[in-house]
Amino acid sequence: MACSHTLVFDERLYDAQVLQKAAYRSINTLTVDITSEEGRFICVLSLNIGLDEPAFLSAIQEFKKDVLDYQLRHRLAVETQPIKNLILGLAFSKTGLISE
Repeated sequence: MACSHTLVFDERLYDAQVLQKAAYRSINTLTVDITSEEGRFICVLSLNIGLDEPAFLSAIQEFKKDVLDYQLRHRLAVETQPIKNLILGLAFSKTGLISE
């Protein structure tokens, strides 16, 4: 019996890279096909051969958690990038590596 489940993510809220990372993380239990359509990412999750339905349901939940986790990490990285650049700039300005 082939198990599959479809999840839909709004492109305004989620980045494609985030879905790809979550799909890669779940590669041992799920096959994830990601498409984009009308402002939405459509993820079709299929159970890998040799696993049962309870494992599939658990893998779906883990995929959802990973998507949220990666999206929040992505947003935090984007929001803090200017501060990181400032700190790095200040750190390297004091080393003598950059002439004034």
